[in-house]
Amino acid sequence: MSSRLSADDSRPSPARRRRRLFAIGAGLFLPIVLIWLGAVFIVARGLQFPPALPYSTSGTAADAGLSAKSNVPLRELIRGPSTEITLEQNRAPLHALIAPAGQSPAVVLVYPNRVNSQNLVSYYNLIRAAGYRALIIDYDDPGARFGFGWKQRAGVAAAVAALRAQGTRQVALMGISEGAAAVLYAAAGGAPVAAVISDSSYAGLEYLLQRIPPMDSLNPLFDRTVLWGLGLTLGRPLSGLAPEKAAAQLDGRPLMVINGADDPLVPPSDARRIYAAARGPKQLWIVPHAGHAAALASAPAEYQRRAGAFLRRYLGAAAAP
Repeated sequence: MSSRLSADDSRPSPARRRRRLFAIGAGLFLPIVLIWLGAVFIVARGLQFPPALPYSTSGTAADAGLSAKSNVPLRELIRGPSTEITLEQNRAPLHALIAPAGQSPAVVLVYPNRVNSQNLVSYYNLIRAAGYRALIIDYDDPGARFGFGWKQRAGVAAAVAALRAQGTRQVALMGISEGAAAVLYAAAGGAPVAAVISDSSYAGLEYLLQRIPPMDSLNPLFDRTVLWGLGLTLGRPLSGLAPEKAAAQLDGRPLMVINGADDPLVPPSDARRIYAAARGPKQLWIVPHAGHAAALASAPAEYQRRAGAFLRRYLGAAAAP
């Protein structure tokens, strides 16, 4: 009897066997989970907006090499006197140019980070031709691989605050591509602006990313995990990063929405969603045959006429061009 009891006592208990099996399973699957998560954050880190700019179907965007930063300082690219200022924000300080000096109404111009500064000149000339001063945010941060307009909104708000601190009471925002999302986020966040021009903004970040390479060909589960990881990086779930929702929070401020009809990155349906969400005075212009951020290059005279009329209507009296 005693020998039988001793043999039974030597066997591992059911609880111990379960713990042992769990440890073996964890040892087998933990490396797989770590590899999966590592791949998720590598893909998420590699995403940058806008990934399809070189594939614009028309206009200078297809040939200008927008991903290559110009070596010519922005101040030398624009004509006329300008003042350099530093915009203080939570992240690294931003450099900006105000041209010309004064207190008359001004337009904050926001273009995507890490692009050729020469692409700013046409928009600057448009603003000056309409008779307004321009504050150009000169994004030149090689470390900022993505922001999707959400991180850049603080710089836009700082630009508006800098103008108002100098005595400028009427300020409008003009953003292109990623910059268009930034101006919508900034205006919805309370930046005191008179009007907003959004050119080629996506409507929702989650949907944007799901339709671009390589996200459109990923395993659905891996795709969802990448979006979750990117949300952690940005500090906000991607479902909440939607300029469409920001447009609904403009509190009646005028909005002009521009988009290329042949935009491979942001289809016209995104522009229509942003336009539909706005509740105040609004205008929508879908530019025929224009690719991403190529509306001005495709139809410069019409762009200047429409954008100039919008600014003059809602920004107030302009100085001589």
